Amino acid sequence: MQLPLPGLSRKTGALAHGGDHTRGKRKSRRPFDPKQALHVVLRSSGARGELSMLHPRHRDPILALLNRLKQRWGVAVYRYANVGNHLHLLIRAKSRANWQGFIRELSGGIAMIVTGAKKGNALPRAQGLELPETARRAFWDGLVYTRIVRFGRDFRMIAEYVCKNLWEGCGIPIRGLLAKGYRILEISEDGAVLVSAGRGG
Repeated sequence: MQLPLPGLSRKTGALAHGGDHTRGKRKSRRPFDPKQALHVVLRSSGARGELSMLHPRHRDPILALLNRLKQRWGVAVYRYANVGNHLHLLIRAKSRANWQGFIRELSGGIAMIVTGAKKGNALPRAQGLELPETARRAFWDGLVYTRIVRFGRDFRMIAEYVCKNLWEGCGIPIRGLLAKGYRILEISEDGAVLVSAGRGG
């Protein structure tokens, strides 16, 4: 389950695009700023069970694909969380063209990795990373969600949020722990370390 998106307000909403945020609204150009970070969410309701992005057949190939594409397109990846039926990324792209190339190949490549591993899937297995737009849409739920994230307090908040999703995806009940009075004391760069203490700790 995805945690509620943080930091969305009337002011920051103008920096967001896609997902449920713009569903039913008039189409507009996706906000982009090469000097700021970008929170990215890709969701697939069908990515469950054997089609989960966390399935052992898919998890490592998806991460390897991400690592290849960030090098190819010059994209900095600050945080990454695979939660099975959706992905969170906190990134920065040097240009709109770099962002578009990166997300096009990432979304198409992941759809191919996941559905290509299951016999009789709806999407064709291909030699390259390019899939027709209609095939990508058959796997993903609507438009990818993005929001421009200002470096500073906003960046730290989203970085922590992505880590919480990572822990939830790994089976760590972070929301339950926080509700019981535990607090986050430290976050490692890759989000793999959770250091917490209870009230008075």
